[in-house]
Amino acid sequence: MIFVIMEEDDKGRKEIGHTIYGKYGYETNGDGTFNLLKRNAKSNRRYPTTAEAMLWENVRGQALGVRFRRQHQIGSYIADFVCLKYNLVVEVDGGYHYFGNQIISDEIRTKYLESQGFTVIRFDNNEVLQDIEGVIAKIKRKMEEQNNNSSGTPLLGRGRGRLIIFSAPSGSGKSTIVQYLMKEHPELNLAFSISCTSRAPRGTEQNGVEYFFLTPEEFRQKIENDEFLEYEEVYENRFYGTLKSQVDNQTAKGENVVFDVDVKGGCNIKKFYGDEALSIFIQPPSVEELRRRLVGRATDAPEVIEQRLAKAEYELTFADQFDHVVVNDNLAEAEAETLKLVEEFLAK
Repeated sequence: MIFVIMEEDDKGRKEIGHTIYGKYGYETNGDGTFNLLKRNAKSNRRYPTTAEAMLWENVRGQALGVRFRRQHQIGSYIADFVCLKYNLVVEVDGGYHYFGNQIISDEIRTKYLESQGFTVIRFDNNEVLQDIEGVIAKIKRKMEEQNNNSSGTPLLGRGRGRLIIFSAPSGSGKSTIVQYLMKEHPELNLAFSISCTSRAPRGTEQNGVEYFFLTPEEFRQKIENDEFLEYEEVYENRFYGTLKSQVDNQTAKGENVVFDVDVKGGCNIKKFYGDEALSIFIQPPSVEELRRRLVGRATDAPEVIEQRLAKAEYELTFADQFDHVVVNDNLAEAEAETLKLVEEFLAK
């Protein structure tokens, strides 16, 4: 699919750029891939220009009262500095950006970023190097404008939150993929659902943060009141479950709630919410590959591995009950495929 960026003036409309969406969803003019973007972002962080390094020292951490991200990916581009709270992109450049052998004008970049819900402010290298105080003052003023005229979070996080369910046999790489989405793509505004448990808090765990801690009696009462989306009694008096009211609270705040659950829990949540939820099943390429991964972990005894494999074979029979199945044969490709599915769902 080709996304064409158009411009209109008194002479009519004209094409000023385009992006080709391929396998990874981030292929710009057929050259770039998601993995290339990721590598470039890491390289850019490692080797900033003098102007970029100076600006970063003035905005990093909470220097301006809010977090900025450096060399952050937004769709098909890598933005120099991004403040997600105010949907603000700060670019330091001399007029053009390079993506492989392709030159992409600042105008095209700006139009694309604006299409994703961001406001762009630009400085050239000399401005930063010669008047860093003036640059910071301009950024602060733009932050104030964004705060006063805010229309919410970026496009993927506006309005009421959505629901995304992940399930998989143990060892399929589900947790790795979910953590990748949450860490590398904060613009998705993902948040784990906060579950309930009848066990006591451990260490520094706090009620309402890691879990909601209930007594077994309180848990049973909520079961009787049909307050749970799903729950399980792991063994006698040890319950875990997800409250319907907590999911409502999180989505009302605009959070896109992630459920990292077993296949039965995933099927139950999907059945309850229907098309309001996206369900994704992460599948290993084969049971033998799953065996190799579990053995490679070196964390389980042989008999435990056999139990996990037997359970996995059973759980694989549930795959067709999910909206999408992602085969994790190559982790980078599985991450990219999952990201595309989530982005498409949140953009609906």
